[in-house]
Amino acid sequence: MPRGLPILAAAVALALVPAGAAHADGAPYTGKQYDFGGTITQISGDVPVVDDIANSITASTAATVDEIAAHRATLPYGEIYPAPGTPDQLTTYPGPAGIPASDQYTVTVEQAGGPVPSFVYKSLARKTDTNRELDTSWTSFSFSGAVTVRVTRARPGATGCLVRPYSAAVVTSFSGSTCTFTISRPGNLSVEFEPEIHNPVPHPMLVFANPPEADVPSPGDPNVRYFGPGVHTIGAGQPITSGQTIYVAGGAFVSGAFLATGPVSNVTVKGRGIISGLFMDTGSQELNKNQPGMIDIADQTSSNVLVEGVTFVDAPRFNVRALAQYTTIHNVKTMSWWYSTDGMVGGNKSLLENNFVKSNDDSIKLFWGDTTARGNTIWQLENGAPFMISWNIHENSQTFHVYDNDVIHAEHYQIEKSGIFRSLHAGSGTLSRYLFDDIRIENAAWRLFYLTIEDNKWYDPARGHGEIDQVIFRNIHAYTTYQKPNVVQGFDSTHKMRNINFQNVYANGVCFNNVQAGNFTVDPATTNAVRIYRSTDGSCRT
Repeated sequence: MPRGLPILAAAVALALVPAGAAHADGAPYTGKQYDFGGTITQISGDVPVVDDIANSITASTAATVDEIAAHRATLPYGEIYPAPGTPDQLTTYPGPAGIPASDQYTVTVEQAGGPVPSFVYKSLARKTDTNRELDTSWTSFSFSGAVTVRVTRARPGATGCLVRPYSAAVVTSFSGSTCTFTISRPGNLSVEFEPEIHNPVPHPMLVFANPPEADVPSPGDPNVRYFGPGVHTIGAGQPITSGQTIYVAGGAFVSGAFLATGPVSNVTVKGRGIISGLFMDTGSQELNKNQPGMIDIADQTSSNVLVEGVTFVDAPRFNVRALAQYTTIHNVKTMSWWYSTDGMVGGNKSLLENNFVKSNDDSIKLFWGDTTARGNTIWQLENGAPFMISWNIHENSQTFHVYDNDVIHAEHYQIEKSGIFRSLHAGSGTLSRYLFDDIRIENAAWRLFYLTIEDNKWYDPARGHGEIDQVIFRNIHAYTTYQKPNVVQGFDSTHKMRNINFQNVYANGVCFNNVQAGNFTVDPATTNAVRIYRSTDGSCRT
């Protein structure tokens, strides 16, 4: 039987009618403003101060994205988008010898002629004292045109299937134990079999449907470190040097980790293969904190870095830390199980685009300014946040545009301060100008917002405290009900959360227009200009 969005999500989508008549009923917005000291003011009409900030952030980050593209174009293999008019094609990648296929799923893909197998990998859960999943399976292929995908589950008992994110609008059919669907654009998808579609999903199945590769490096180029199909065991501490390209071909499985020991420039890491950190995993949360990351470029004077297409699995510590200016992280996939396995972070002037992050610490860190994060799909495990605004940051950072992203699962269930959007700002820096826009949250039930300035055990209060200012959450649509209240709280009267705006935020079955509707706790002694408001036309959309 064909299936589209689940009933709940479809109902919500119908309720949130498209914008287009925001001024139809006179005043476009209604809500409340909560100021320092406890003053509450009615919002009825335009809120130009917020619109001006949003427009400024949008214009500034768009210009920065153009700058990043200009730098990326100077790389020898810096193209990431297929050429217009690329003919229909389908490329699958062989399973490396010695790497067992998943025993949970099989996959075929079909474009012209008969179906072709697509190798399915499996990663076992590693932090088994808190992980509630047992494993994760995935397959990867590249295509243009239309392709039909068939995912067959080995275990009996499935009664139907769906594909996340809902925004992909993938229509499925289910017969026997097979979920079938046709796609015509790239995407990082989760294929889920009913009734196991809610947290925790014991055996996730992911489909990474990549665009065709662009600008594939030559294996004969002396500046290219080329890993062809097969298993490569190279170990940790592999050097990242200026002018270098690291290419991991589809069908390659590299047990290794890459490190820049100082500033580097003009670096590319790309391909359709896999880099695994399982060889570094000690089996201990504490010991793993001493392990290196998978891609580690920590010197912020570095410049012009591209990480594209590669899948990172089983990291015992963070996945991609590329703190260079003019960084692009594009179509990267990460899957890791331990705390401290952050997904990705770029430096000043970064683009994080079309990635998939399945992480047990912060998925996307928004610490260094002039950053755009768009088109990403996130599956959050029990720890960390999909979007982390601050953690002990001492520099002043500003201007972030985070839009058109999907959080398909967030498995928070025991760590009190967890949230989809989170700051635990103990640093002395002032962080400002964040625009979160058009973000969809599907299967999550703990907390939507936890935004605070507070000390933690890793911070020395003698270093002082900063503030967070000019943050806009706009068109945030969450399709479930949350157990925990939303929190907005500064540190004291001189280290506030200021100008924090919730514009057309939908969760718990309502569009927020005050603290009661949004189930907010807002501290009047440490905050100022907290605005919660919605469109008057009922669209809950700007």
